[in-house]
Amino acid sequence: DPAGSVLEAQRTLVYLTLVLAAAMVAGSLLTGVLAGIGVVCAYAVGQRLVEGPPEPPDPFEGTLLQEPLGYANGLGALAAIGLAVVIARLLSARSLRERALHFTLASLFLVTLLLTGSRGGVVAALVGTAVAVALRSGRLRLARGIGAVAALVLVVALALPVGSLADDLAERGGDRPWYWHVAWEEVAEAPLAGKGAGTFYLAWLERQPIPTGTLDAHSLYLELLSELGLVGLALLGLALVPPLLPAFRGVDAAAAGGYVAFLVHAALDWDWELPAVTVAGLLCGATLLVRERASSARE
Repeated sequence: DPAGSVLEAQRTLVYLTLVLAAAMVAGSLLTGVLAGIGVVCAYAVGQRLVEGPPEPPDPFEGTLLQEPLGYANGLGALAAIGLAVVIARLLSARSLRERALHFTLASLFLVTLLLTGSRGGVVAALVGTAVAVALRSGRLRLARGIGAVAALVLVVALALPVGSLADDLAERGGDRPWYWHVAWEEVAEAPLAGKGAGTFYLAWLERQPIPTGTLDAHSLYLELLSELGLVGLALLGLALVPPLLPAFRGVDAAAAGGYVAFLVHAALDWDWELPAVTVAGLLCGATLLVRERASSARE
């Protein structure tokens, strides 16, 4: 699919350019991320307070909080990133004013997350916050352990077979197990280089084990593996892994928590196609690189 491949390439170039530009900026980068997430969540909750639940309910999202992103799980992911960041900052706040501000933001993000009904958002928030708190308290080994366990659980979840477990999996993860199953079938057919960027929806149309439509595999890593193979996944790793190195050295607990929350949720949904979520997550990663560079320069 040439059009889909071009779109994926353009999106990736935009994200790469953003990270490179952000890596040249020091100081208040993470504060800007928090402010942006705060504005989005304040709008979402404020609109719900003023207008109430949508009538009639949205055919896809029901009464879940979804605006201004238009996708409840995407809004939940954004709130999860903000929650991990702000809790770490709350723990390190020195003045009453800082504590009050961060507590208010944490409450806003938590309310937003709960109103989205996003289970993936809750998982991402829990893992990201746990990593941030562990790093903030100086427990680097614990933080690394949490990250390793989370990664292992995600790999196992994505690799679960669909068959006799299908009904049970559907109850817990909606249609995702079927999306992942089709993605794994694509990987088996072209493991090295995949079948081309933006082609998962064609694979779904061809196989379609259940009567529903989708454009994405609802997992950044598995979708990329199915479309671009091990080569594409390795290239993605080269982009996403470097910020984890300073993260688990304790460079910036708040940025590390936000970045881990983003990486976790990206394994469970199509965040890569949601610029608001991906930009917030990548800016957390860029913050880690900036802080690492500043720390090295001082030494």
